[in-house]
Amino acid sequence: MLKSMDLLYYSFKTVIYSSISYAVFMVIIEPSYRALIAFLFIPFVASIPYLIIAVPLQLLVNKRPKKFNVFYLIIYCVVAIIFLYVSYKIEGGISTPIFRPDRMVIWATGAGIIYWIWDSVVMQKDEYPYY
Repeated sequence: MLKSMDLLYYSFKTVIYSSISYAVFMVIIEPSYRALIAFLFIPFVASIPYLIIAVPLQLLVNKRPKKFNVFYLIIYCVVAIIFLYVSYKIEGGISTPIFRPDRMVIWATGAGIIYWIWDSVVMQKDEYPYY
């Protein structure tokens, strides 16, 4: 059984890999010179919601770990959509291109899928049973 420090280490690795992957995802979805410049900052910005929301959720769902569980994917995507919507409302609904409803769903679903993939790859190793 892994200690809590090991769990936090694997969670931190998942956040780092997910943040970098999310930056690549954003550049692929929205290719422009601004996206390439933002690529340097996106991993830092993306790591904040991953640390605040995804890591506690990850620790909760990984009490019964299953590799590439579709139910976990749905949980991650729904929570990501809710988080992005709530942060949009808290921000005051300022009109920015990312907060169009169709883009909100794409960005949030992408974030959920990316985190789910890295969660399944990093946290669900057979040699590290922690349940």
